[in-house]
Amino acid sequence: MGRTILSATQTWVEEEKALNRFVRALRKSDQYLIQELIALSRSHIAEASYASNLYPMDIYLVSMLLELYKKVKQLEIKLEQNGVLPVDDGPEMRGITSLLELVSRVETPSAHSGETLAETPAEPSVTKYINLQEGA
Repeated sequence: MGRTILSATQTWVEEEKALNRFVRALRKSDQYLIQELIALSRSHIAEASYASNLYPMDIYLVSMLLELYKKVKQLEIKLEQNGVLPVDDGPEMRGITSLLELVSRVETPSAHSGETLAETPAEPSVTKYINLQEGA
């Protein structure tokens, strides 16, 4: 019996073929750039076989993003070493950090006294919920 599912490499080749018309429509300078991106994505074909729940193009694009992000991080490290950027203290998770900063601004009530939370500058309006099934 033959294979019923294409291998990751075969899928990659099919995705490249699908992109060829798009690539040919680009300017020559952009064609070189997208061909470099496609080449970057090829380095993750083996890993793509484990992501069977994703569409092939999704894996293709995530692979490109991963390789570009690695290049950006390398450039950041070089800039830090040359003193252009301040040295990073460690991995920063901006979304979580900003939430933690917001939480640290609010004073927690003391267990021994009857203090309450510090008032926020602007209280949000009360949201009224409407039951959409009442009229049905």
